[in-house]
Amino acid sequence: MCGRYVMALRAGDLGDVLDAEVPEPERLRLSYNIAPTSTVPILVERYEEPEGAAPTDGAATTLRREVHPARWGLLPHWAKDASFSSKTFNARSETAAEKPSFRAAVRRRRCAVPAQGYYEWRAARDPHTGRTVRQPFHIAPADGSLILFAGLYEWWQDPQLLASGDPAPWVLSTTILTGAAPVVGDDCAGEGGGREHGDADGGDEVLRALADIHDRLPLALAPRTLESWLDPEPWSADQAEAAVAGLRGTALECARGWGLHEVDRAVGDVRNDSPELIEPPSRLL
Repeated sequence: MCGRYVMALRAGDLGDVLDAEVPEPERLRLSYNIAPTSTVPILVERYEEPEGAAPTDGAATTLRREVHPARWGLLPHWAKDASFSSKTFNARSETAAEKPSFRAAVRRRRCAVPAQGYYEWRAARDPHTGRTVRQPFHIAPADGSLILFAGLYEWWQDPQLLASGDPAPWVLSTTILTGAAPVVGDDCAGEGGGREHGDADGGDEVLRALADIHDRLPLALAPRTLESWLDPEPWSADQAEAAVAGLRGTALECARGWGLHEVDRAVGDVRNDSPELIEPPSRLL
């Protein structure tokens, strides 16, 4: 799963990296400890008709790539209140195309969620106390590039804002797709340390380490799948199912290039938000 992540690029820098426009840069907040229901950037593509053209005059449309702020936790149109998003910040790729909370978005409203890295917790038994302890890890591309998680988005009309006469009662929300952790052969060594990997064996070591930490993995978009995933054209139910299934294989290719290391348990408190959170514990003050 993905319950905390890092996105600390300034809006202008993020737009440059993604080759996208950022219409509301003031609404994007830098954070080293993003939690569900926070406002996060998402990358979308939409059609733009030429200025002054009527919808029926046959004028050509162009695709426009933009970064918009969204609530992390998907709000389908039928959600009764915003608290629903606290349980929809991740969508299981195995069922997203058919589950009521996500199926409409899979067919029509797909996005990418940029991240510089994310946190995951490994549960283990303390041999001295017998208690279960959870050790956080920071996971990020070894080359310092961005991760683009496969995401979905929805527009939800807030009934309270609507009743109050607020001129902007619509809330944009998003979720990150996840898949089962990879299974690799027993001959692939690795204990979850943070070395960088570039060859096949190193990639397998990373996958094994990820599976050792958690049985779920957020799905990253490979460059060749990003364009088709962001395409705003609607899909049929069969197309949606096939596209989501295809993401799982290419996501593992992306994960082979990641590195990971333990971090301090301070990341478990969302009030902590600083660059030191992504460093190994020995370097924390």
